[in-house]
Amino acid sequence: MLELDHVSKNYEAKDKSIRVVQNLSLVAEDGKFIALVGPSGCGKTTLLKMIAGLIEPTSGTILVDNKLVTGPGSDRGMIFQDFTLFPWLKVRDNIAFGLDMKKISKKDRKKTIDHYLKVTGLVDFVDFYPKDLSGGMQQKVAIARTLATNPKILLMDEPFASLDSHTRSKMQEFLTDLWEKEKKTVVFVTHDVSEAIFLADTVHVLSSRPTTIKKTFEIPFPRPRKHDLKHEKEFFELTSKIAKELEY
Repeated sequence: MLELDHVSKNYEAKDKSIRVVQNLSLVAEDGKFIALVGPSGCGKTTLLKMIAGLIEPTSGTILVDNKLVTGPGSDRGMIFQDFTLFPWLKVRDNIAFGLDMKKISKKDRKKTIDHYLKVTGLVDFVDFYPKDLSGGMQQKVAIARTLATNPKILLMDEPFASLDSHTRSKMQEFLTDLWEKEKKTVVFVTHDVSEAIFLADTVHVLSSRPTTIKKTFEIPFPRPRKHDLKHEKEFFELTSKIAKELEY
């Protein structure tokens, strides 16, 4: 379980202190998919980086399974907006990178890589370099590489923001289907309200800076979810309701 207890973050700039996150608390139960939506510059990425252990909170605590987060750990994997693949490595070797670092046996490494090639639909592209892949495929490789190391929590910082609308829709459906199989705890940052609703169990609306949780919405739509859901009246109504919270 992920727990944030009254977390705040200040950045120091010359002679002044800028508070980015203020007294924010949330809980993500194991296997739950939560989304964070908020205005640009409100501190969403800062919040995700604190959970990842890449930066320290100024005050408050972050716990994973009752253990204090003091730095990066194998129990958390992060996927960024930009495609962060190694351009000199083929698809298989990109996925294998974290496994090599953990010195996983050759047999177990092959089994894990083959599994994620299959579930991400990348079997036919195993010997391709990143430059030869579409943006959606590159992000699938990044997701596969992160999941291959078996993190407990998957942190996703607007991973589909740079994709065209058609590819983005395909990747949303891919991710929700993958989550159904893997059941990882996911913290997903996005500007897109409909994306948050389609993917998540819970959507937290963040305030402008210094950010805190303004309102929380439990998503009522059953799984599995397909894109026809986005055309239903109830989906439009919830999208409008959450979007209004972002306006004030």
